[in-house]
Formats: sequence, C-alpha cells, structure tokens
Amino acid sequence: MKPIARRRQIVALVLVALALALAAATGADAAIITAADLQGRTITYDVRATAADTDWFTAVLRASAHGDEISGVTIQIVPEPDIEAICGGAAAACYTGRRGEPRIIVPAGKSANLANTLLHEYGHHLDNSWRVAGVPELNGTPVWWNARGMASLLSQRRVAFDYRLGWDHSVGEIFAEDYAAIHTGGSRYAITWLSQPDEALKSAMFAELGTPQAALPESPEVPLVINRRGTLVPRDRYSVPFGLLGPGRHVTLTATISKPARKGIRARAQIVCDGRVVASQPFGKGRSKRVLDLPNLGPASCDARLISNTRVALTYRLALRLAVENA
Repeated sequence: MKPIARRRQIVALVLVALALALAAATGADAAIITAADLQGRTITYDVRATAADTDWFTAVLRASAHGDEISGVTIQIVPEPDIEAICGGAAAACYTGRRGEPRIIVPAGKSANLANTLLHEYGHHLDNSWRVAGVPELNGTPVWWNARGMASLLSQRRVAFDYRLGWDHSVGEIFAEDYAAIHTGGSRYAITWLSQPDEALKSAMFAELGTPQAALPESPEVPLVINRRGTLVPRDRYSVPFGLLGPGRHVTLTATISKPARKGIRARAQIVCDGRVVASQPFGKGRSKRVLDLPNLGPASCDARLISNTRVALTYRLALRLAVENA
C-alpha cells in the first residue's frame, strides 16, 4: 500500500484458521512455477490467481539482497479478496515460516506498493533464516540489531518481540520495514515513531546481506483496492484498518449490504481516522449501497467500518480504494 501504509499482522499466522485456509486454497487451480535468481538459486511460486505475472515477482526478488534462503520459501500468489481469510482482516500479505512451512502469501498484481509488500514479507523470511546470538527470534540480523540499537530500545521497553506494544513496536516488523525501505527508498515506511534507515544503516545492511544485482523493475503507482465480502452478524461490527502515511490521500469506501426492503436503519458505513468519525452514511429502507468519497485525508491511522443496527444477519461487500490525490 504505497504510499498507503498497511498493518501486517503476523499474529494471524498462529491461528489454526490459517492452516485451514491454506489447505482449502490448494486444489486443481494451483500451479507450481519455478524461476531462478541471478546466481541460479530456485524461486518457487504457488500460483492460485489467474493472470499472475511471476516474471515481475521474480524481477523484484532478483533485485533484493538475499542468499540461499530464497530457495527455502514458496511465494503463494492469491486473489486479493482471499488475503483476509488466509492472513487476517488487517493484513495485506503474510509469512508463515515461524509456525510451519516457509511461505509468503501475497495478492496478485503489479505495482510499486505490491513490490514493497513483497519485500516486507521477504524481510520476515530473511529474519527467520538468520540468528542473532543470545537474542530471541524474531530479531533481524546481527549487524542490523546493533546498528539500530535494538538492545537499548528493548531495555527501554520501546520495542518488544511480540505485539504487546503495537505492530509498529514489534522488532520483527521494524526489521521487515527497514529491509523493504533500503530497496524502495522508504516512501512507504510505516514505522512512524522511528526514523527510516539512513544511508549508513542502508550501507551496513547491504554489506551484511549482499548488494542487489539489479534495479527494481518499473512498477506503476496505482491505487490500492481492498475487496472484502462476508456476513455481518446481528449488532456486530466489521472493520478494515489502514494507515495514511502522508497528506493528500483520497479514500473511497463503497459498501453494499443485503435486505434493502427492511425498515429502519440496518447498518452504517463509516470512516474513522485517529479516533474521529470523518464520514458516516446509514443504510435505510431501499438503500443497499453507500459510497463515502473523501479527498485530502492523512496522515492518519484509520478504519473503514460497517456497523450492524439490526437483529438479522446481513451479507456485505466492501471495496476500499486508497490513492494519492492527483496521482
């Protein structure tokens, strides 16, 4: 989600539901495709989405700093709406290597934002493949750990090895963001309380990991569109968190729910940023679709919400579009 930040929740990986979703995703539509990096190492794809351009994914990975560990992970490419069931509702992609077979699950597509997402998840795989002596995983790499002053931040309780302090204070997520940023320039860097890697840290990380052999492929700057569908139980709430890293962000939420003939307010569609409702529309009788179109938002931490106000279940479809104004 560049320039829109995503909240990547590796916590979802510990759920049994992830294993079930991965199992359900296997089938006749899957295609195993292999490629090679510039040193001849095998890159494996498990393609579950039509028209996925594995050559583009390979070009991104070839340009990344990596080693033999690249042959120990499978890149699973799925339709974007399937990401929620596999990775969790707040995730744009995920990595499974801490709890099972190393696998990066990413949506199909081709964009600068997706390149950043892929590199972030590869950062988790790299982290899982390296060790920092005497430090619990996930912990990045030895040079990075020392250069970032992680031991000091840990003693100050500003970072943690889990998510108790929040996603952006997790050691593993900071490393993954740093890893992506040294390749992409950091315009999508989502750790707001910590400065992004400077040239010294970037040089130290490349020296430790291996300098990329090629430039990242040209990738379009296109809006991020998140599609979700499901059933909202009575009096429940469904939320899609997202971050806006800078000003001038254009957010459009299109929501459709069932039972348009039902009397009264069945539900509300809302955009909430930094704890404040910035837009809200009700679904009254005859209203099955609502559109919230909000220009010039950000920076902010936001949620797109669908809130039930009835005693019956409602099926829904949401399309959340995040773009840079005038892009």
